[in-house]
Amino acid sequence: MSQSLTLAVASAIAISGSAMAGIFGSGNVVVERIGNGTTALSSSATAVSVIEMNTAGVTQQQLDLPTSGGTQVTDSGSATSNGYLNVYNGLLAVSGYNAASGTASVAGSNTKVGTVIGSDGNVATATRTLFPTSGTMPFTGNNFRSMIATGANTFYASGTSSGSPSTPNTGGVWYANNGNFTQISSTATGQPTNMRNVEIYGGNLYTSSAASTGNGVWQIGTGLATTAGQTSTLLINAGAGASTYGFVLFDTNSDGTNDLAYLADDRSTAGGGLQKWVLTGGTWTNSWSVLVNATGTTSTTTATGFAGIRGLTGTWDALNGAQLFATTTETSNNRVIGFSDTGTTPTSFTNLASAGTNYVFRGVDLTAVPAPGAAALLGLAGLITNRRRK
Repeated sequence: MSQSLTLAVASAIAISGSAMAGIFGSGNVVVERIGNGTTALSSSATAVSVIEMNTAGVTQQQLDLPTSGGTQVTDSGSATSNGYLNVYNGLLAVSGYNAASGTASVAGSNTKVGTVIGSDGNVATATRTLFPTSGTMPFTGNNFRSMIATGANTFYASGTSSGSPSTPNTGGVWYANNGNFTQISSTATGQPTNMRNVEIYGGNLYTSSAASTGNGVWQIGTGLATTAGQTSTLLINAGAGASTYGFVLFDTNSDGTNDLAYLADDRSTAGGGLQKWVLTGGTWTNSWSVLVNATGTTSTTTATGFAGIRGLTGTWDALNGAQLFATTTETSNNRVIGFSDTGTTPTSFTNLASAGTNYVFRGVDLTAVPAPGAAALLGLAGLITNRRRK
């Protein structure tokens, strides 16, 4: 199904400490932070910021999305499945709601908006509303969780649906093209429509899900589909009870097939936390899963009082193995942490940054690397490629 949507132009984003945004640094970490630092986090709408930090956790700049006027962007302080930004094709995409701060139960409101930001730190084109005044509405009455842009005017969005109208099901993955939306993932019996993080790796589209139809990572069609009815195929079955959020996929031998994966699971029990998966003989196998402690830097396979993770990004190379960045599951003042996987189960991690009182970190990604000699795109410094092999 498709639906023509209205849009509201976002003229600027406020930058903390500066009148203009700075260009994103090559290979830095960007993390979405939700909250205003004053009001306790709840299901009500609150401020959204993008924090850029280097891989040592030192803040480079802060982008605060508008919290008033027609281009305001907020999100729920307690909806743990919301707020998963993505960098792709030189663009940073941030999901949210065009609702005033303090709006009650904002995650279920029909005010969803997506913002596309260029590598210069400014809005590339517009903040687009996902809801028309009538007709079929993406993610009706429920959560808009994640988006990834393929251009200034094109992106994929993921979420779920409920409320009125509940038929047809409006969850799953949608494709936006200049304000026209198409529900590309199939809603047939047995197909997942409760989606979390949407990603692109190796030219294919993937999402995570904890739906009853299968917990783990799903591939949506083949390539970057733009038409309705695409079959969702369970790529990595994380098993009953799993709760997958962020994930990264790597093709370690450059044969065109992803063979190494890391999944973020928010369970605080054995099997949750950071999971490593390896493809061997056509079958994905879980090598290990580690939880993280709250006060130190110890990771363990099972321990009372340890936490899981939700946001996840990283890089891999043959010399250094995987370098991973994640957000932890504390409900307030959680952390961005770093893992290294050099071939053995990690027993420690690095605390890079804390969100702060009445703030929470959600999605995390890596900034892109400028492609030398590339032509300018949308007023950006140049075309950029993604270091995490998207």
